[in-house]
Amino acid sequence: MPMGIIENIISMFNQRHKDEKVYLDTILTDYKNKRPSYEEFRVAAHKTLEALLEESGYKYQIFSRTKVPERLEEKLIRKRAEGVYYYAVEDIEDLVGIRVVFYTERDKEKFIKKIKNEIGGFLKVKERDKQNGYKATHVIMSFGRKRLKLSEYKHFRGLKSEIQITSILHHAWAEIEHDLIYKDINNLKIQNPGKFALMKQKMNGLMEKYIKKAATELEEIIDESIS
Repeated sequence: MPMGIIENIISMFNQRHKDEKVYLDTILTDYKNKRPSYEEFRVAAHKTLEALLEESGYKYQIFSRTKVPERLEEKLIRKRAEGVYYYAVEDIEDLVGIRVVFYTERDKEKFIKKIKNEIGGFLKVKERDKQNGYKATHVIMSFGRKRLKLSEYKHFRGLKSEIQITSILHHAWAEIEHDLIYKDINNLKIQNPGKFALMKQKMNGLMEKYIKKAATELEEIIDESIS
């Protein structure tokens, strides 16, 4: 290959690397500056949802977090590899994450309707049902105009949170699968790929044979107890 072509390829590679570094640095720096506001938004969103849960008498658990910059960087790199870029921090919808865990799917569906009626802002609902056993409803939420008019809420304009709403059996399974397979806390995927593949296969088998069946039967038992 002629030297000129090689030099052009190297130059293009270096420029792309430089541009992508600038992209990462720009988003991450902006987020680090705005993270205190996102943390305040997390607290407000958590309290708002918990108040709705309490007034309806649900049995539930609620957790929330504001994404740390290191995890955001991992997300940006992963999404970049998929061809997804963000123009601004505000385009990223899961910087504030809230998980609400119910005993039953019935309560989950009722609560989603309550969010739609009570929050009044931007809402986007998506069902997530993955082969690995993760099953939840994701609700992207922002506060509506009524709340944003209040002085303590007005600086939350444009901020969004991702609410993951699931049932307790699917939540427990997802936590286990996340550690053993997704995060690979034992580093098995590198040390023993064959064993890792077998473990993943067994986990999928357990999900199909037991967890899905147990979740369905639990719903039936609860339905019978209240009918």
